[in-house]
Amino acid sequence: MEKQPQLTLSPARVYRNETLTVRSATANFEQRQYSISDESGRVIRQGLVNEHISEFKLCMVGLATGVYRFTMGQVQQRFVIIN
Repeated sequence: MEKQPQLTLSPARVYRNETLTVRSATANFEQRQYSISDESGRVIRQGLVNEHISEFKLCMVGLATGVYRFTMGQVQQRFVIIN
């Protein structure tokens, strides 16, 4: 049986200055702290989400095109910012 991801990012390829949606596979996020890092591992953004939510949106304003990693607890998901 295939394991369901703990969270999903959509779209996986997001346009600059658009919105990335983060969804939990459960009723709420197990961890509340998140970070976004670039290809070199440098943390670009970080923050906390409210309790008792299963989805939130992040605006990609100010981030350059490239590959990024969204981390929340032990979960990591890759996404790409395109022009």
